[in-house]
Amino acid sequence: MIPTHVDHAIDPVFDEHSRVLMLGTMPSPASRAAGFFYGHPQNRFWRVLAAVFDEPVPESIEDKRDLLLRRRIALWDVLASCDIEGASDASIRNAHPNDLSRVFEAADIQAVFATGAKAGQLYARFCQKAYGVPCVTLPSTSPANAKARLGDLVEAYRAALAPYAPREEPITLSVPQVVALEQAIAASGTPLSALMRRAGRALAKCALDEFEARREASTKRPVRSNATGGNNEPPAETAPSTAANLPEADRRALPHVVVLCGSGNNGGDGWVAAEYLAQRGCDVCVITPRAPEDIDAEPAHEAALHAAAQLSPASILVTPAHRELAQALDAADIIIDAILGTGFSGNTVREPYGAWIEAANARRAKGALAVAADVPSGLSAQTGKAAEPCMKADLTVTMMTLKPGLSTPYAFAFCGDVRIAPIAYIEPHLPHVLEEGGASGRRAENSQRSASAKAHGCENANGHAAIKPASPDCKPAAAQKANAEFIRAEAEDDDGYDPYSDRRPEPEPLFERDPWA
Repeated sequence: MIPTHVDHAIDPVFDEHSRVLMLGTMPSPASRAAGFFYGHPQNRFWRVLAAVFDEPVPESIEDKRDLLLRRRIALWDVLASCDIEGASDASIRNAHPNDLSRVFEAADIQAVFATGAKAGQLYARFCQKAYGVPCVTLPSTSPANAKARLGDLVEAYRAALAPYAPREEPITLSVPQVVALEQAIAASGTPLSALMRRAGRALAKCALDEFEARREASTKRPVRSNATGGNNEPPAETAPSTAANLPEADRRALPHVVVLCGSGNNGGDGWVAAEYLAQRGCDVCVITPRAPEDIDAEPAHEAALHAAAQLSPASILVTPAHRELAQALDAADIIIDAILGTGFSGNTVREPYGAWIEAANARRAKGALAVAADVPSGLSAQTGKAAEPCMKADLTVTMMTLKPGLSTPYAFAFCGDVRIAPIAYIEPHLPHVLEEGGASGRRAENSQRSASAKAHGCENANGHAAIKPASPDCKPAAAQKANAEFIRAEAEDDDGYDPYSDRRPEPEPLFERDPWA
């Protein structure tokens, strides 16, 4: 093959919060065609990072940028130009380095990692003396490095990144502040439709993770999963499997999922989750008050149409009769509640949602796993007050930040465990949101959060909470300014009721009294 002269044309990803710099050599032909790093479909870089941080694998370039910035990772390549044969690093000649001072001068880079031996050699040759930060070479995620298994790559990258990854305490924002935050994110170029796709995929992943964890705990033996520490991405070294090419035994092992979708944007999260779960091979049924084409809210309408195109018509039930609803729920291993979102408040839930919630609670009482999107339907995300009826979830996957209603003592009877899905890079927008909305957002006290991090999951569903920031100054100043408006003294609400009383009897004992009865 004749060498080709290549000039680097992909901008680096970094900002002032970046703490780690990851470097390749030069974008491959596939990456240059895609316009972003590690663009070859068989390259495992993005799958590895997603597994390290226990997130869905990013779909779009913007999703990938968002993951990097949220995790304080700068990404670039060592070389600005070279002569190279295809994607063969061994063939590189006439190499000239990038001006890495752009990154080092803008951010407090504490570690440099090369994603392959050649990148490490080139950094040592051209850059290490100039910038004074040594480089640690990690195994290549290229498909050419076939001897490196996906699980081995994940463990190597996790061990390298762990000391530098941020472990900031979750912030609580009021419902109006969350709305303002979403608007600010959209104004900066990330549309609400992109946030909805991220939210739905995170919701689906958390539901599958929790289902597999419970099944494994109940059987005391391994279940079908991969070697990535719990990330529900495919175990194979290739692209994700679809239902059509999964072995019959694997299809039988996957759960039957019923997704209850409202007609608003919380329902849109549910539609995306349904689409993703169906792609993973799950048997999915969507229950909705309106056909996808009749949904008015955007981007829920777009999400529903996109998902419906991937689902069989028989799997979508529009305002089902009581018997049809009961039959669908009776088969459910997982129930996803995406009916009402953070905007709900009131004492009662209108029909048909009230009947859906009661039927879902009855099925949960018989063993189905109930997972709520953002907030259990019927619960006020602002106050924590439950309407009649109110969904009783085993797990609540809330988006971007905690909401005050999820942290009240009685709310835990309806929320179950709470996990934050970090679907957007929110730090640049927090100062404005906190200033405009008052100091009602807050970082909880360290002592409280260290105890509740385990209960809430804190972005990480599979026990990787030991990842810590490299230094205290990783905590953004905007979040530090927020006060403790929503922190309530423990004694204030202590009337003898155990807030875990409606949850499964492990590890807490099962009581019979409902706090809202």
